[in-house]
Amino acid sequence: MNWGSKIFLSLGAFMLCIVSAGIYMVSHDTDTLEDTDYYEQGLNYDQVYNKKENVVTHQAKPIVKISQDTLYIEFVHAANKGNLIFKRPSDSSIDLQLPFETNSTLFQLPISSLKKGTWNLEIIWKSGGLDFLTDQQLHL
Repeated sequence: MNWGSKIFLSLGAFMLCIVSAGIYMVSHDTDTLEDTDYYEQGLNYDQVYNKKENVVTHQAKPIVKISQDTLYIEFVHAANKGNLIFKRPSDSSIDLQLPFETNSTLFQLPISSLKKGTWNLEIIWKSGGLDFLTDQQLHL
């Protein structure tokens, strides 16, 4: 085998690798948006904005703390009802939505079953006839 044949075979192997990588990337669609209903959420953003503004206007941002394996959320007002949405940026298949209701200003949630790492916590709640929404990043 001479050097011309070796160059031809190595270029063929290189082209085969490039084509197979392209086919793999097209067949495994991992380049998706974080939320599957991204456009619908964009259309309803006025409602989300009003809820976030209520937090600022009424100074109702809850204090979120993690101590050992428990998540503590301290609300400004008593009698809160809503949802906690745990979103995992690296794996949306383990996202979790939990309803909650509390008559005091403190809510406790055991989080030992959650996977360690970074989570985005979105708190949507109603208190005193007003809707609120806040979000923050947690490191478990």
